[in-house]
Amino acid sequence: MFIFVFQTIWLFIDDLAGKGLDIIIIGKFLFYLLPNLTEKVLPLTVLLSSILTFGAFAENYEFAAMKASGISLQRAMLPLIILVIFLGGVAFFFANSVIPASEQKIYNLRRNIAKVKPAAVIVEGVFSDVEGFNIKVDEKYGENDKYLKEVVIHKKTNLEKNNTVIKAKTGELRSSQGSDIIQLVLTDGHYYEEIVAKSGSGKDKSPFARSNFETYIINIEIPENDQDLEEERNVRTD
Repeated sequence: MFIFVFQTIWLFIDDLAGKGLDIIIIGKFLFYLLPNLTEKVLPLTVLLSSILTFGAFAENYEFAAMKASGISLQRAMLPLIILVIFLGGVAFFFANSVIPASEQKIYNLRRNIAKVKPAAVIVEGVFSDVEGFNIKVDEKYGENDKYLKEVVIHKKTNLEKNNTVIKAKTGELRSSQGSDIIQLVLTDGHYYEEIVAKSGSGKDKSPFARSNFETYIINIEIPENDQDLEEERNVRTD
């Protein structure tokens, strides 16, 4: 379990590292992952312990002593068979009830982090993928790190191309209770967009649009978020 927990930390390192989360939230995140890891760890644990146990029996001639006493191999393995059947029932219960509940809590926790801590999804000094935007800031400050300095935004198209670049000296992240929209308010910046020409001759001219702005507002939709990091919601995957 220890090995699998560390592997899971590496898988979710982008959701945990550099987001300003306290140790309690990170601990709950890992705790909710344990049921999903149990169904992977349990078969390996039983297999490894069985190999070690019966290997020790064979090394110490315990099987020869059992056979001399009239105990067959099937009878010697009967407790292990009963244990495996019991663990199979426990694993089915986990897969049917516990794991779906823990996955729902993980989904709620990851989504609510972006609402309660809007700046948590943006890491200083690197480009962060936020709902169709690649956002980079040099510094975050203020209450909940909602104020930004030197903002660079690449807006992705449907073809995953960065045709639009927005730069601003300062920015502010705003969110309100009951809303699924986070507003990114940029001030004192520049807007640049490459225009994709439809005709063949127009493509050679590389048209573009450029403008300066004092205030520019970007609405970023973070669906299904609430002010409580562990707010319960029904999650369906039909």
